Parts: sequence; structure tokens; C-alpha cells
Amino acid sequence: MIELCGASKQESKLIKKVYKATLSHFKQKDIFKAEICFVSETEVQELNLEKRGIDKVTDVLSFPFLQIEKLPVSRADFFASDCDKCGRVLLGSLAICRERAIEQSKDYGHSVEREISFLTAHGLLHLLGFDHEEGKAQESEMFEIQESILKNCKMFR
Repeated sequence: MIELCGASKQESKLIKKVYKATLSHFKQKDIFKAEICFVSETEVQELNLEKRGIDKVTDVLSFPFLQIEKLPVSRADFFASDCDKCGRVLLGSLAICRERAIEQSKDYGHSVEREISFLTAHGLLHLLGFDHEEGKAQESEMFEIQESILKNCKMFR
């Protein structure tokens, strides 16, 4: 389940589609609760400085609540304290900067929808335990998965 804040109807529909495609890629049941918020450049810069010590605007920030080693997982793999009152596993939060998504879509020559889809998939993979900063093999695997998810959502460059 995704909780959205600051998203338009079109963005909400798009993000839910990417979320479902991401879970489907791993044959993962939707046992999670994740929050995805659209934030301003100022807000994302402040979060980036506060959480990562980097004083600059970025496109997406991921704040995982858990460490997931391998997918798929089940509720039995988690403690009760990892879940909300409805029994959903608290996956984490994403902050997406819409202004950066718009700029990057122009830079890369594709639609804003494709860029938001990419940022959503990228952030969700971080919440699910992937980290492209851990080496070339992990980076390659993460980017291949992102492209597969986007292809399944019919989001092409």
C-alpha cells in the first residue's frame, strides 16, 4: 500500500502502477506500507543536508525503515514492531522533487511521467534493500531491474 502526499491524480495513478510492477517483478505480495511525498527543491535540499550531509538539491531521497536481504518476504519475516496497526510492514518513505523530475525529463528527452516512474522505481528499490553505491555489480543489477519495471509499465525513453 502506498500513502501519497502532494501528488496529482495522474501522478498517484502512475506511482501505484510502478509500485505494483515493482512488487510483481519480485513475485512479492503487497504486505507493505510506504509513503511517497512530492517535495519542493528547498525541502529536498534541507532533507538531503539533514539526513546525508549533502547541501544540494536532488531528485529523490529514500528513507528505508527496514533492512531487507532478499525478496520475496512475508509478514512472518518481521517483528510486530515493524508493522502498522493493520499488520502492514512499514517499508519506508520517499521524497520526490517534482521540479527536478521536470528538469531531468527535458535533459534526458523523455516525458515527465517516465522520469517520475523512474524516480519511483529507483526509490522503491532502495526501500527494498538495493543500493547502487555498494559497487558496480549492485549498480548494474539495480539499473537492470529498474529498466525491467519501467518496460512493464510501458515507460520508454
